[in-house]
Amino acid sequence: MDICPIDSLDALWKWENRTDVDHEYTEKLVNFKPRSGPQVLVCHDMKGGYLEEEMNGGKQFEEGKYPYMMLNWWQIDIFNYFSHHFVTIPPAEYTRISHQHGVLSLGTFITEWIPGKEICAMILESEESVEKTVNCLVAVANHFGFDGWLINIENEIDEKKIELLLRFCSSLTKKSRESNENSRVIWYDSVLHNGKLHWQNALNAENCRFYDACDAIYLNYNWTDGDLFRSAEFGRLDRIFVGIDVWARGCVGEFHCHESFALAKLFHISVALFAPGWIYEKFPDENQIVMGIRFWEKLKPHIRTRPLTSANFSTNFCSGMEENWRFRLSSLELQPQHLSAFCHPIVGKGVVLFGGNRIFPLFTFDSIPCGEIEIICESDNAINVLWNHNEIAGKTGEHTWIISQSGTIESIKIQTANHDKTVIRRFSVSCFNSKS
Repeated sequence: MDICPIDSLDALWKWENRTDVDHEYTEKLVNFKPRSGPQVLVCHDMKGGYLEEEMNGGKQFEEGKYPYMMLNWWQIDIFNYFSHHFVTIPPAEYTRISHQHGVLSLGTFITEWIPGKEICAMILESEESVEKTVNCLVAVANHFGFDGWLINIENEIDEKKIELLLRFCSSLTKKSRESNENSRVIWYDSVLHNGKLHWQNALNAENCRFYDACDAIYLNYNWTDGDLFRSAEFGRLDRIFVGIDVWARGCVGEFHCHESFALAKLFHISVALFAPGWIYEKFPDENQIVMGIRFWEKLKPHIRTRPLTSANFSTNFCSGMEENWRFRLSSLELQPQHLSAFCHPIVGKGVVLFGGNRIFPLFTFDSIPCGEIEIICESDNAINVLWNHNEIAGKTGEHTWIISQSGTIESIKIQTANHDKTVIRRFSVSCFNSKS
């Protein structure tokens, strides 16, 4: 069954007494390791959300036509599915893909303008109505298996109700963490302590209590260097996500987003990248695999590529686009960490490597202790499998390599032979005597 948003407070409150709430959609979070330091959040806002290609059945495309495809999962830490529905629940496959790549998946709680003000008035009527709303949001996240919420209040709040709004934030943060040790609740830079709707583009004395009540704050997009500098006086930089709008509304965006990323790196501040699906909306007739590589290649020098924390996995590298040109998120499998113009998924199953006698890094690991490692790599041309510092693995079968030396696994690479193009259709790693 396709996941749908919740569009009214009454519909949300019905979750309080539901008896069928369980962990039906939960996908285990793997390849995740909590870390300090700047992080990258992607806020996926595209054409109102809940697109046909994001639903369970997928969408049939004409040959040569592509949907937007998010493939650079190893370069981000948090994936937020955004829409203008009251309660946005991420499609199940986005949470699955996120968790498979060690990325947290967040839904969105948003209220806007006059209808939003009316909803907030009902939520903030009393402590009981606040806790009722919090409990329902926690139940929704638990049932659908995602990790928390972006809180976006885009309407004024009665100043007398600000303490209750702060209670809503702190209670949601606390109860989400009690239910999910990796949860995140992030406040969007909007409402002030006096209840006015006034985007600050900074963390400051007028909005810092909301930051304190949540796990982090997501700054609006019209910031300056001075705003970032002054924000550091009010909170930890890794808990401050500076907003970068790919549509370039009030900031440097489009294919120049790397300039904003470079500045964020200079300040050691986290980044919230809004609407990277711009590459599809702006260039719908282009190969979206190629467009995505072009976009992210400029960002990669300014962000960290996370390592795998498990050395037991199997993938066919599918991007979600099947051979018959039907796109299904359910077909998207584990992606290589080092995508480039010379190493990327193809239509159907497989990753293509362009260039003969070259070494292509595929996966980097978090120094995982291993005994024997078996690697199965099915390719259409001869290859060598290299590990760590380019040691050649021992080949024991047509598509099988064994690494028998005890120690830690840090990386796996592919060395191509004398062919301009090599396609790997299936890749698996099995680590024995491992703590992973």
